[in-house]
Amino acid sequence: MSMYDVKKVQIMSILKVFPIVFLILGAVIGIFTFFLTPTDLAAGLGFGARLLSWLIFVFLYAAIMSVGAIFVAFLYNIVVEKVIGSGIVIALEPKE
Repeated sequence: MSMYDVKKVQIMSILKVFPIVFLILGAVIGIFTFFLTPTDLAAGLGFGARLLSWLIFVFLYAAIMSVGAIFVAFLYNIVVEKVIGSGIVIALEPKE
């Protein structure tokens, strides 16, 4: 088993993957929030308004969470480089 130290997180890799992940997660959360178990506010809306609210929620959720993930990666890079000097240690073993 080999041990590796994560010294830096590439921001561009987060920009490629996280928006898609958060779109999927936001869609699932939104289905529960607006359709399956609607909140008090969503329960009073018609189907078209719920659908539009769901779409807006999905895209805003993905945008806000992606910006948050980028900010966390940026802070991680600063803390590892300037403060601690050592990042997260990961143990990897070769695949058979």
